[in-house]
Amino acid sequence: MTPGTLLKEKQHTTQTVSPSFCCFGIVDECMFRCKMCFKWQEDRLVKKGEVVPFDAWKRAIISLKRIVPKPNEFVINFGGGEALLRDDILDLVRCASEEGFITNIASNGWLINDHMAQRIAQSGLRTINLSLDSLRENVHDEMRGQKGAAKQVFSAIDCLRRYSRRLEIGICTVLYDSNMNDILPLIKWVQKNEKVNWIVFMAAMQPNNTPVEEKWYEEKFSSLWPQRKRKITRLINYIKWLKWWGWKIQNPYHQLDAFKRYFSHPEQFVKNRPCNMDRAVHISATGDIFLCFRWQRIGNITTDAIKDVWHSQAAEKVRGDIRQCQDNCHFLLNCFFEKETFPFLPMNTN
Repeated sequence: MTPGTLLKEKQHTTQTVSPSFCCFGIVDECMFRCKMCFKWQEDRLVKKGEVVPFDAWKRAIISLKRIVPKPNEFVINFGGGEALLRDDILDLVRCASEEGFITNIASNGWLINDHMAQRIAQSGLRTINLSLDSLRENVHDEMRGQKGAAKQVFSAIDCLRRYSRRLEIGICTVLYDSNMNDILPLIKWVQKNEKVNWIVFMAAMQPNNTPVEEKWYEEKFSSLWPQRKRKITRLINYIKWLKWWGWKIQNPYHQLDAFKRYFSHPEQFVKNRPCNMDRAVHISATGDIFLCFRWQRIGNITTDAIKDVWHSQAAEKVRGDIRQCQDNCHFLLNCFFEKETFPFLPMNTN
């Protein structure tokens, strides 16, 4: 189906809700060779093409605003790869900020020096997630495939705070088998560090940009998977307990509970209702528009307006597919996990 066909098949329906999550995958490349992400290789799902021009991304931001009721409560995540590899990324951030959106960048911190930090401060960026899996530099560097990666995160924090007190700086940590003993020291470090606003956790997933394998955690990538179920459960319960006492932990309780279910029984779907990616907007570095990258594209920002694609028949078909999906994928668990109806027991130690 061509983009032009999408517009002809457009159907506006009062049943289609507004987007609740958005990620602009602005860059596919990354300079790191992380064990949990293969973005340093050519993307297996996104064909290489010409760089999407700035104006097309700007139109996408303006078009998105037309279907988001409250832009000042809506986050546009600029991701990758390493988003800061794109020269005009901060101009796009400024554009989104001026349109009223909350803006976020996920980064490994490698490119953030004084000059970059000053540009970030001037762009109006609201929040930035810096990846840090352990205070032990050798552990983080090994996971990220880059010597000096941890030290550069610490330097990036200092640079960012030097030029902005308003920017919210968060630490993003993935729970792996190799860093189980490093999580609590990392939480305590964040709690005491006045330059850092919060820490957020992600669950280990099959590495990005690799062919989907049903039981990856038992086979090719088993080294990433926490091997001791009771230990990871106790750790997550302690994280919940610290959050209950007001520590700087950003994950909601229901997401942490989902992590426990996931690590205990990864073959079972963690939600008790359909996946919510039917209300997400993902755009690849080549401009292709998806609801979820696991399903077919529904348009391209160089030829289609997001507001039109969002209400298209192609989008409605993908929504139906997503509602039947039972995969515990990265987007569901780590990016956009909405509250469930499971009992809320913040002090539960099961």
